[in-house]
Amino acid sequence: MSAYAEIFRKLQPKCDPRHVEAYVRLEYATLGSLPIETLRREAKIAADCINAVPLAESESLAVSFGL
Repeated sequence: MSAYAEIFRKLQPKCDPRHVEAYVRLEYATLGSLPIETLRREAKIAADCINAVPLAESESLAVSFGL
């Protein structure tokens, strides 16, 4: 798990945190400088994406980021 897994687990507890992080990383290559408000907003968008596609697509995306 990445250093952000616990943050994303808290922000979107119904989603796999690896999947949330993968969708957020589509927009932001580096997460370290993002304020919590941005992470919160992006985690919500990620959850919407996760819920809109088959689980295999989210898993594939996470794997592509090495998560």
